Amino acid sequence: MGLETLKSNINRLIDYWTEQGLVINSNSLYDIDAFESRKHIHLPDDFKEYFSRVNGMPSYYPNNIDNEGFLFYPLEKLVTLQEEFAMENAIECNSCILIFAEYMHKSWWYGVQLNDISGNYEIGIIPDKERFKSITASLSTFIDLYLQNASVLYQYE
Repeated sequence: MGLETLKSNINRLIDYWTEQGLVINSNSLYDIDAFESRKHIHLPDDFKEYFSRVNGMPSYYPNNIDNEGFLFYPLEKLVTLQEEFAMENAIECNSCILIFAEYMHKSWWYGVQLNDISGNYEIGIIPDKERFKSITASLSTFIDLYLQNASVLYQYE
């Protein structure tokens, strides 16, 4: 899927959240670069596009969740799997899992597994610190699945 499809899906996401009364904020490219420097990571280009247009859900805790119980983290609240679960063994984050959303107040999480600096990645569901079940290799597809309330977003077994 190309950039135009991603932009279209982000526009649909903005409309969906706006209909629910969720405030839409964005980030500057400077904000995104500063985040990458601070976390020592390289976000895939489509995640940069997303965060330049939509900065997750602005009220993190107590949070504004959507009507289905999803919370998309703002850029500044993204955490690695190791940080979320207070794991001692830190790994180089060019191959880490970065958590960007959760369901029903941390019943489970959604993360992007950054495979390499080239921008390849997988998005998956994380039911606990031991498991990552791949859903897609495309943020645009993930957004589309989310907007459809697709059953795959709830299947972590």
